[in-house]
Amino acid sequence: MREVEYRNTTNGNKFLTSADGTSIYAEAVGRTPGPGVPTIVFIHGLLMSSAVFDTIFTDDAWTRNTYLVRYDVRGQGRSGQPCDEAGWESKRFAEDFETVMNAFKLDRPFVAGWAKYANARPSTGVWEVSTNITDILSFHPAEYLAGIIYIAPIPYTAIAYEVGTLAAGACVSRLCQPTSVPVFQSAAQDFVSLCSGTGHGFSFALYRMCLGNAIVQPVETTGQLMSRAQDEKGLLGAGHEGRLPLLFLYGTQDEVTKHEPVLDAIAGWTRLDKRAIKAGHTLWLEEPIGFRETILQWTHSVCQKETV
Repeated sequence: MREVEYRNTTNGNKFLTSADGTSIYAEAVGRTPGPGVPTIVFIHGLLMSSAVFDTIFTDDAWTRNTYLVRYDVRGQGRSGQPCDEAGWESKRFAEDFETVMNAFKLDRPFVAGWAKYANARPSTGVWEVSTNITDILSFHPAEYLAGIIYIAPIPYTAIAYEVGTLAAGACVSRLCQPTSVPVFQSAAQDFVSLCSGTGHGFSFALYRMCLGNAIVQPVETTGQLMSRAQDEKGLLGAGHEGRLPLLFLYGTQDEVTKHEPVLDAIAGWTRLDKRAIKAGHTLWLEEPIGFRETILQWTHSVCQKETV
């Protein structure tokens, strides 16, 4: 059996402390980073945890070719849930990423972000989202990363209404402002079912785990995750100036996000590759081989171009 190399981990996982004292759960597996061995940090979406990427982190085809890192976003999974408003500022999410970078001694990783948080506020009729990649690039230059991998994304606040589907928005609205316990439970089930894909996505065990995450997450936390402010200028500037490559992956049968508005929003991104995969919202579960090979080929290609 091939020996997988781990670096700076204890059994591959850690509980880290972010700048404001919030606990962040993180894990790393795979080959020691170096020339030809890209590092990829995977970030999960709303009401989920990094466990949604279990099949990637236990796949030898991934771990023998890359160094993989994942963490639970603050307020979700095994990470802490701040009580004050300051704990939900964009800077805090960037600091969480810095904490993970420092703990595993990462240098210019690729960041893979799955579709994030969407909410239709009844008072405004506006969708609000949060993506950690936007937070990162609000406080760091493009050169802090090697590249971005968007997985069925909602990149930033201003386009959330156009990108998210009505079905997803209706679910999250009921989660944030439930009128009763049954309504909340039904909304959580509907949302997790939408995210689980076209029938080849979540296993029953993963479905139950994600449903559990959604049920136990405080309503206040869900609201904070979706209503906080962001600034997309750093993100778009990195793309328009040709300073950061982007791989945009979307499912042709996605019931949570729409890809056309995303492409409109990032029009002018000079180093853009886009790929359609016949799948729903969980591309890596529904089409694991195609998803894996697309990302591995792309990241290695980017690395090779930088060494020329």
